[in-house]
Amino acid sequence: MRLFDRQVRVSIGGSGGSGFEIGAAGANGIPLHVKFSFEKADVESPNTGKVTIWNLNREHLSELEKKDCMVVVKAGYADSISEAFAGTVTRATTTKEGADSMTEIELSSCMVELRDTSFSLSYAEGTKTDVIYQEIAAQMGLPMSSSAGAMEKPTVLTAGFSFVGGAKDLLNRLTRMDGINWTIQDGAMQLLKPGEPIAADCYELNAGSGLIGVPKRVNISVGSGSSKGGSETADAGGESAQLGWEVTYLMNLAIGVNSYIHISSEAVNGYFRVQKVAIDGDNYEGDWQCRATVLEVTGA
Repeated sequence: MRLFDRQVRVSIGGSGGSGFEIGAAGANGIPLHVKFSFEKADVESPNTGKVTIWNLNREHLSELEKKDCMVVVKAGYADSISEAFAGTVTRATTTKEGADSMTEIELSSCMVELRDTSFSLSYAEGTKTDVIYQEIAAQMGLPMSSSAGAMEKPTVLTAGFSFVGGAKDLLNRLTRMDGINWTIQDGAMQLLKPGEPIAADCYELNAGSGLIGVPKRVNISVGSGSSKGGSETADAGGESAQLGWEVTYLMNLAIGVNSYIHISSEAVNGYFRVQKVAIDGDNYEGDWQCRATVLEVTGA
């Protein structure tokens, strides 16, 4: 893709405010310089990222200081852009670079929903856990999706159920009962049977569809800190490691965590679930691509 085909839009706004959007070409025909790096993984904690923007004005900087300021980054090529990341500002700092100013913004996705949603629930004997998941998603204001096998056999509560506390503790308690995993990706709550992709739609990755270079064999940790399924690259030989692949491809934001993909290359040919994806872009120079860590889907 040609450099000038790159497009990015950044919307910034404090809680309850209208905010502003940058990224389109200004009066001089040149957009502000924007660089971003996001990492999404199949974990129970919020995804994180960083956006760097050059030469924001005072009004822009003031908006970033508002409580729970939200930033949404959309990216793509020419007239086709889609959301790369949405998150709450956790830190913003501005420094001088010669005649320019550079603002670095750190983000956390769905932080407010996990932090501020508390529950006081009571359900009668015979209630199924799928009913409670729907209530959790509704109170958090998030859509919910599940993999094919996640809700095949929801647990029937033989002694009723009551809970007072936060969303993360409640989801952990329920998913342990059902033997499934949960994560929040791109503003949606996902429930997954271990190892399953979130949906049957399959994306093709090959040299003609954006695959860059040769997939690299990696060991992936399935230890603690993950959505009971793991997501960190580990040193070879780890007892809890699984073999997977790391693939790099031209920016394609349709491929997200737990997406189902088919890779076709000289190194590997098969079906995989995306466990982690890193998105890196710069509308002036450098990378404009994604890097995914994937695990094989057996029985595909």
